[in-house]
Order: sequence, then structure tokens, then C-alpha cells
Amino acid sequence: MYILLKTTGKNIAMDLITFTEYFLAHKQDFDAILFDIDGTLCFGGRPLPGAKELLELLEKEQVPYVLLTNDSCNSCKQKSAIMQNAGLPVPETKILSTGNALKYWAEKNYHGELFFQCGELGNYAELAGINVTRDPAKIYQCKGVLAGEGKYEWQDSMEAVFNLFLTHPEYPYVTANPDSYWPSLHHEGMGIGAGAQTRFICSVLKDAGKEISPVYLGKPYAPIYQCALPFLQNSFPERTFKDMGRLAMVGDSLASDICGANANGLFSCLVLSGITTMELAEKAPAERKPHAIFKSV
Repeated sequence: MYILLKTTGKNIAMDLITFTEYFLAHKQDFDAILFDIDGTLCFGGRPLPGAKELLELLEKEQVPYVLLTNDSCNSCKQKSAIMQNAGLPVPETKILSTGNALKYWAEKNYHGELFFQCGELGNYAELAGINVTRDPAKIYQCKGVLAGEGKYEWQDSMEAVFNLFLTHPEYPYVTANPDSYWPSLHHEGMGIGAGAQTRFICSVLKDAGKEISPVYLGKPYAPIYQCALPFLQNSFPERTFKDMGRLAMVGDSLASDICGANANGLFSCLVLSGITTMELAEKAPAERKPHAIFKSV
């Protein structure tokens, strides 16, 4: 379902309305709004058009909203600071990171265990009660791998991870952020995500005759969405959040935001302010087709 101002048949993308315009006419249909951050509310550390005004509107009308991010490199406090530097005054209590889902995963079997960590993972391992080392020499003391991101020595870490899974393919390879790429804060253009790095290691392991199945926590996978309802309930104890269909997911990625929203029963809203064009949206397979498309928030 495309939400349009009008249809000229020439340039559909230019005729799209904003999510704000749509929300003002349909706010009774939603209990809460979930937003992606990068490419949706800001891009490369800069606010996107309409983002500040929409967040101020939601605050004024006391509409519950959460910023749902696959960024596991920054803690929620750090992510909040990044948002504020971009002119978007979002407190850390409004941010739910894929890293937060690590706590729920670790509680089952791995609380207190030692894991090898690649790159940065905010403070999420500590919050989850997982001990970590980044020393490749200690890789065989570990019970699994946490795939972080950001700047780090890829070769030493990846070779250590590769060799660990050659001998222990049963160990968990936990990747909070499954994204292949994202708008970089360090330079113009895109950065390579933890998901791409994990899939690279898996492909090399497969060549070596070892197949492993990574544990993905972020969008489009279920763990982060399973955290959304209790997160909202804790943040807004006076409200009731039971129906995923009354949550709108607003994001710019077909592969993570839209696919994840569709798979978990949310109302999926694509904005064309980030990594997805109208051409890509029109060619998307059914599981990545958004319920609505907007030019921006």
C-alpha cells in the first residue's frame, strides 16, 4: 500500500507524503511508534528533514515511541549523545538497541561465561553479564564469539574467530547487528557492518567444511522485537501494549526494518531518506514489501 499525495505516473517518489502527515490522520490506529535511527531520523550525524518536528509532536501528544537501532557499537547513552549532537534531543530511555537483546539471550545459558569480542559492543556485554576478551591469544579459553563493529584490527580477530570455529563449530557466534552496511559516522558513504563480517567468516568456514548458524539479535530477527513490548511496558506502565499490529515500524531498510516488521506483525513504513530507493522498493520480494511508503518522516 503506497501512501501518496497524488499519482502523476511520472515521478511517484516526488508525490509521496511524509510519515508525519499520515500519522496525524491515523494516530488512533497505533499504540506506539518504533523508529529506526540511521537513514530515518538522521544520516551521517545530521538530522533528516522533519525528524525534530515529529519527535517534538510525539512528546507533546504523549505518544509512546522508541528508537529501535541495530547500532551495537554505541551504548544507549552514547547513541543519545549522538542524537543530541545532531539536534535531536532524544534521552537514552527512548532507545532500544539490538545490544539490549544480548541480555535476554545470555540469561539462558551463558551468563558469566568468557567470550571473544570483535570490535566495539558498547556496554552491552557487561549489562548481559558476559565476560569478554579481545586478545586473540585467549581465543581458546572462550565459549563463543560476540561480533561487534567499529574500527578494530580485523585480520587478527577474524583469523582467531575462524580458527576457533574450525575446532568448535558448536560454539555460539552472536551478532547483535546483522546489517551488512550502514551510513558511516566516520566518513561520507557507507560503513561495513558486523553482519557482513560474520557472513564472511561463515562463508570461509563453509569452504573449510564447517557450517555454523550465527545468532542474530537485531532487525530483521525476532529477539529485538521480542524486547520491544516489555520495553514499552516498562517505559509506559500506565499504558497497555499487547498487539504488535498496533505498532508502526518506521525505517529506511527493506532488509532489516521492513522485513523484520513484516515478519513480526508490525505495520511497516518505509522512508526513502536513507539507503532505499523507490525502484528497490518496487522490486522487493513480498516479505520486504512495506505496508506504506513515505518520502521521509
